[in-house]
Amino acid sequence: MLNADSDDVSPPEESVSSSRRSSRVLKNDLLLHEAVIKNDTDAVKKVLKEHVDINSRNNYGRAPIHWAASRGSTDIMELLIGAKCDIEARDKYGMRPLLMAAWHGHTDAVQLLINCGASVVATNKKQYTLLMCAARNNRLSVVNFLLDSLEHVDVDLVDMDRQTALHHAAQAGHKDVVARIVQAGANTKVVNRQGRTALHLASEKGHVDVVEFLLRHEAQMETRDEDGNSPLHLAVENKHLMVTQLLLESGTPPDIDNHKGMTALHIASSLGCRGIIDTLLQYGSDVDKQSKNGCTPLHLASEANDCETVELLISKGADLNALNSRLQSPIHIAAEFGYTEICKVLLAAGANIEQREQGGRTPLYIAARGSFTAIVDMIIKTARLDYPEPEDNCEGGPQSAARRKWRSQQEGGVGECQDRLRPVLHKLAHRQLDAGDWKRLAHHWAFTEEQIRAIEHQYTGPNSYKEHSYRMLLIWSEGLNQEVNPVKSLCEGLCAINKKAVAESIRKKLNEDIELPQKSGHLCCTSCSMF
Repeated sequence: MLNADSDDVSPPEESVSSSRRSSRVLKNDLLLHEAVIKNDTDAVKKVLKEHVDINSRNNYGRAPIHWAASRGSTDIMELLIGAKCDIEARDKYGMRPLLMAAWHGHTDAVQLLINCGASVVATNKKQYTLLMCAARNNRLSVVNFLLDSLEHVDVDLVDMDRQTALHHAAQAGHKDVVARIVQAGANTKVVNRQGRTALHLASEKGHVDVVEFLLRHEAQMETRDEDGNSPLHLAVENKHLMVTQLLLESGTPPDIDNHKGMTALHIASSLGCRGIIDTLLQYGSDVDKQSKNGCTPLHLASEANDCETVELLISKGADLNALNSRLQSPIHIAAEFGYTEICKVLLAAGANIEQREQGGRTPLYIAARGSFTAIVDMIIKTARLDYPEPEDNCEGGPQSAARRKWRSQQEGGVGECQDRLRPVLHKLAHRQLDAGDWKRLAHHWAFTEEQIRAIEHQYTGPNSYKEHSYRMLLIWSEGLNQEVNPVKSLCEGLCAINKKAVAESIRKKLNEDIELPQKSGHLCCTSCSMF
């Protein structure tokens, strides 16, 4: 009742007593959980003598029997079971005490709960069975107990992902558990929701001993998952060399392809797995096999910007000029992404720079549009090397001598001649040539219109022509034959575009003993030395 003369409202004595009892029970519940977690048998006995909720749950939905089972505390489990706890209690994940005991590998606890009537066919929310819980965590003693003691264990039951206990053990690499389950009659051909067998999962994770065991027990090497990947694809994708070797030694076809037409060699090339590439090629993998979009391993290595892999594939005979469905060769791809080093390797090996892709674009055009000036200059140098002299058209094709020269230039670096000429060319381009002069020089030296446009594409302002001029001069000078006097050739070109005074100043600066050409004459050189 409320007292009209007072602001105090006192709860009924019965309500206070009930509240105190609830508080005391709650405290005992917490003490029980704490005692079980600490594996303190005496404390558990003491709490059980008080008012306590034997099935009280924590925020994970776990009762004391869950904790005891997960720790294998059989003495405490007996106390809780004797106090009439719920041995089928489920936590928020659907885990029962029996599943917890199996998960953590406590065989005595598993046996105790089964003897007390716990359901051996119960599953958690992911539909993991008792055997799965033990198998995925390498609890061999529990696996042995279940298979030896229970009248019937269906080893091929599946969970929500349609995986069996064998899948779980194989994926985790538990070879002894895998062997025991297979011995119990597990089917190695069962596939999960992704279409993968236990061999797929073991190969994906690189478990060599499990893969070896499964291969000896009729595992299917050519089974494809939902993406068409075989165990070999997954082993290579995850860079497992030993598993790759084992699968190939066991007879897996090296060029089995997935739904995208990708072989293991395609995958290895895209990832830069050079050891695996070597192994695949030793077992007969086709270095030029094309995927459904027409890409070869060399296309993919080029796209991955992996110079060492590109060089390896070329050394193994890869086709430099293979075309994908867009009519792109590897150098088209390298030029499109601006991969300078890849372009250098492909050019040195003899890539065709005249090939046009589906849109009609050459590698030079693609590099220019991407403003990759280093690649543009490289391609133009190579193009000018490819067709300089008629004798290059003999056996071996026009590119053979040119590419050999390219290699020697790359290996030898810039010589003394270029060291002396470079500052002269820089001054000429930036101070002595007018806006249109560089193009007239380029035409005189037989640069094509496409090459000139490619150089000119890099626009940086009204004075861009100076940089264009310098780039063109460097390309010209680096493409000269060793027998050619560069100063003489430069002066001849300057005279041809009416820059005789500039030519004379360059001749004097470099102390060259040459005659400048007259209107109807030709150069006469009194010194055949370079400088």
